[in-house]
Amino acid sequence: MKNLFLVIILISLTSVNANETVIAKDSLSLILKENNLLSSEEKALMAIKSDNYAYIESVINRGLLNPKTVVDGKPLIIHAAILDKPEMILLLASYGAMIIDPVCEDGKNIMEYAKENNSILAQAQIIVIRA
Repeated sequence: MKNLFLVIILISLTSVNANETVIAKDSLSLILKENNLLSSEEKALMAIKSDNYAYIESVINRGLLNPKTVVDGKPLIIHAAILDKPEMILLLASYGAMIIDPVCEDGKNIMEYAKENNSILAQAQIIVIRA
């Protein structure tokens, strides 16, 4: 009986597809997808959420991503403000994301989103950048 149970477990472990594997990283569970299934915009949003500055900087430097890219009707810098990521706001702004006040397709600007989402650190960073 033990051998049968062990064989079933081994078979199930070896038949798991890498796309379905759940891996814990930094106490967050991430479901891996193949890189080619994610658009560059989706990868950028994931990088913003996970504070992956190196990824954002590398894709901007290689010309694969424009810092003013709009995802789901909002520029990346607004997504950073919504998530209260002041360092990401500073990084995107240093690459030109705030040359013109970023607004979403509904006409709301970055500060309105920061206030609406109670993103205090993002608000402070926006004020410093604008000064």
